[in-house]
Amino acid sequence: MTPERCRFLRRQLGWSQEALAEKATLSVSAVRSFELGRGSSRGYVPGSLRRAFEAAGVRMDSDEAPRTATAD
Repeated sequence: MTPERCRFLRRQLGWSQEALAEKATLSVSAVRSFELGRGSSRGYVPGSLRRAFEAAGVRMDSDEAPRTATAD
């Protein structure tokens, strides 16, 4: 999870930083710091963000662009 990918996904979903923070069970300042590149790209913040996006139906493969999950 990169700051750029986080911002892109959040905007695609129409979420504010506050909404993402709530869904990821993080503070708003943690989301802001991460999106500004001030947070660590390791540890619990990126994992929490990723899980929030995946819970919203976003499928993220490591080397591919994120996409919305579809039923088979």
